[in-house]
Amino acid sequence: MERITSKDNEKIKWLIKLRENRKSREESASFLTEGTRMAQEVLRCGLSLQQVFASEDGAARHVLLWDALCRKAQAAYLVSGSLEAKISSVKTPQGIYCVCKIPQRPPRQIAGSGDKFLALDHLQDPGNLGTIIRTADAFGADGIILSEGCADCYSPKVLRSTMGSVFRLPVWTVPDLAQTLEDLKKEGFASFGAALDDTAVRLGEFRFPQKAVTVVGNEGNGISQSVLNACEKTLYIPMKGEAESLNAGVAASLILWEMCR
Repeated sequence: MERITSKDNEKIKWLIKLRENRKSREESASFLTEGTRMAQEVLRCGLSLQQVFASEDGAARHVLLWDALCRKAQAAYLVSGSLEAKISSVKTPQGIYCVCKIPQRPPRQIAGSGDKFLALDHLQDPGNLGTIIRTADAFGADGIILSEGCADCYSPKVLRSTMGSVFRLPVWTVPDLAQTLEDLKKEGFASFGAALDDTAVRLGEFRFPQKAVTVVGNEGNGISQSVLNACEKTLYIPMKGEAESLNAGVAASLILWEMCR
């Protein structure tokens, strides 16, 4: 097992790139997890584990977990305590880091992967995305469909907020969400867009069909027109107060509850 002590080590530089740079994650199809909870979820969900890193203190404090990670990973490294501050994205690191392969899921697999999907159109807030993925996992949705322009579901903030749900729930990123909705329509899926107009149906006053996909839009601009045109119906969430709209994560949670119950 190699011990890394230099901040100029190429592997340390690579971990920092994976943590900070979406392009590096996309080009390498890899992402970095941090902490014991995420490491346990990596093992439990059977992700492809490429490399594991631990501070000397972290390996000593989490012996059983570290041993299990070392057996699963293609390579394992110990890093000196002084380097951990460069790797970690939190103030109190736990000393365990995993580099995993991003699952490759072609859009053509969506229709055969279940009946209930939530699609997100240019949703950009990582906290909202993490909340939505975790909620979709909890309520039993079959997957999340992301348009290009959405936040990266493998960024550190999203990973932390999903609490491992992103490893269990299939997530697809599609180049053309409107076309994906048209393709799903051919497979028998009804599509709904969360938007307020004269023809919108009220959430809670109708039953979703067996096969359905609902779109939630950008936090500020809603659903893009091309995607909205591809939706068969629009829906809105009735509100009694004077707030003009709901947070995207809250709206998606209410829709997921109704769609999956």
